[in-house]
Amino acid sequence: MICDSFPRVLSRYRLTTNTYVVIVTRGHRSDEECLKLVINSPGAYIGMIGSRRKIKLLFENLVEQGISREVLKTVHSPIGLDIGAETPAEIAISILAEIIQVRRGHNK
Repeated sequence: MICDSFPRVLSRYRLTTNTYVVIVTRGHRSDEECLKLVINSPGAYIGMIGSRRKIKLLFENLVEQGISREVLKTVHSPIGLDIGAETPAEIAISILAEIIQVRRGHNK
């Protein structure tokens, strides 16, 4: 278990083209904070959980802060392939399936 702020934890890791980032925090503010910290990384995959409405509002806020819409288009959100997942385990599998899809070059 890691007990620390998101910025301090994320600063400990060097994100590379072999890094796959999934943002699933306790709330919108934390999701936004984490996304701002990784959005300009060379990560192979950056995905963030959230409803389409939440994502739209969060992205609009980030554009107002100077992050380009083009960069935001690279974020996978909502995350996961649409496999009709309902349980937490099924949602996790749908997210991993999307990561495999990206890794294998079969992007949407």
